[in-house]
Amino acid sequence: MGDIVTRKSYGRDIPFIVADIIKSDRGKPVYVLKGMMYRIQADSDGDDLVLQDSRMIETMMRSEIDMACRHAFRQLPVFKRTRFFVFRGRPGKVLHIDGDAKFLQTCLDHYKEAGIRAVGKAIAEKNQPAEVRELLEKHKPDILVVTGHDGIKKDAKNLNRVDSYRNSMYFIQSVKEARRYEPDYNSLCIFAGACQSYYEGIMDAGANFASSPGRIMINALDPAFVSEKVALTDNRYMVTPKQVAALTISGSEGIWGRNTRGQYNKK
Repeated sequence: MGDIVTRKSYGRDIPFIVADIIKSDRGKPVYVLKGMMYRIQADSDGDDLVLQDSRMIETMMRSEIDMACRHAFRQLPVFKRTRFFVFRGRPGKVLHIDGDAKFLQTCLDHYKEAGIRAVGKAIAEKNQPAEVRELLEKHKPDILVVTGHDGIKKDAKNLNRVDSYRNSMYFIQSVKEARRYEPDYNSLCIFAGACQSYYEGIMDAGANFASSPGRIMINALDPAFVSEKVALTDNRYMVTPKQVAALTISGSEGIWGRNTRGQYNKK
């Protein structure tokens, strides 16, 4: 475990880290893979995997993150592009729950650079529903992010069934728990989901924004871009799905949602 690999059957397009090795029903080892730049989870036979050079992948990751940041940066109003503008009010506070500790730290670094108050907690996707309520009560955020890795299962036949997805059920349960805590969509903005997640199920559970309507991959930083937009938008104005989608490289196929009030309070 811990090796960096690509899959021959997919043209070696995406680097993964081997997160676990389990046995199939036939007793053969199955490698559980998690994306290193995207929030995708998959599994593979060992024969399909190609070991990669970790230094090369780290360079690719930095380039991918930088590209995503530059894209989002160009969508900011001119006066905010310096990232050093003086706040005359209070940006929204973020509680970010992530199934990936490294992705979480990348997002927390982004919030800090943007001047946004944020609390982060790395929790495996399957454990998030049990812990989200306590964290909400403790930190009282304006914005909740529930994310990690996800993906469509290989044998999935109906994409309108939650059991066709690896972790969407946990994101849905977490959103439901959060809405029991705060039913008002404008008092608590919720983003939930990861790569290829069951968008409709997550939105029906009570999210403001979710991934992935086009069942495509999203970047590690996309949840932070959504939070940043809501946290820095004046609460007299609405954040639209179109505005949020514009921040991401994947666009409206990756993230969409509903009109939501900003969480920046002027003093």
